[in-house]
Amino acid sequence: MGQAIVISIANQKGGEGKTTTALNLSHGMAIEGKRTLLIDMDPQGNSSGIFVDSDNIKDSVADIFLHKKLIKEIIQKTKYKNLDILPSKINLAEVELGTLNVEAPYILRDAISKISTAYDVIIIDCPPSLSIFTVNALVASNFVIVPLQAEKFSIDGIKGLQSTIESIKRRINPELQILGALVTQLKNNTVLTKTILPVINNYFPVFENSISMGVAVGESHLSRQSILEYNPNIKQAKEYLSFVKEVVNGIQK
Repeated sequence: MGQAIVISIANQKGGEGKTTTALNLSHGMAIEGKRTLLIDMDPQGNSSGIFVDSDNIKDSVADIFLHKKLIKEIIQKTKYKNLDILPSKINLAEVELGTLNVEAPYILRDAISKISTAYDVIIIDCPPSLSIFTVNALVASNFVIVPLQAEKFSIDGIKGLQSTIESIKRRINPELQILGALVTQLKNNTVLTKTILPVINNYFPVFENSISMGVAVGESHLSRQSILEYNPNIKQAKEYLSFVKEVVNGIQK
């Protein structure tokens, strides 16, 4: 049985569709028949809140960084076939200062190595920062997906993320590849969109599929469902399913 492919969903800017992408890509991979683990590395725990009862999370990813639990003791099953989650909660934010030692960047990679053969795909929802947790995710990953909007402020942060990825690739993880940028909340046929997309392409390859702006994504969050379950017939759900297939093809090349 082979090792899982590990994909980080990363962008240090908030509001770019990172968590939405992580949870819908995870569910989409599970629908495709892939044994999937979603790792929530964001102290806000938004991905966890969709799939499990946040109020009843006792053990979380923070316990791995505190060396209190093994990863297999923390992973939970979700209601979706083929999809498990390693949940997060706010106490992860309190861990950071205590993990700044020489082993810090490798904690998640070492933990994943213990369970890697149990999954086909592991997806990491990174925090909206270039913190030690994002570094851990990138060190552990084969691929990075960057969700962002076709907006000027979204472009401004790309250089920092690109620099971090290249630094980790050069110093620690030469296997790391940028799979692509996923444009979210897309407003079609605007002058801004037509201007910004070529700029994004200067930094990262851009997925052929994008996710249109619409209220359904927010509604799915309120209902604590992936959009693929909330309403598989709406435009954004179909776009995410097409994106999932594009990712599957990308990681198999």
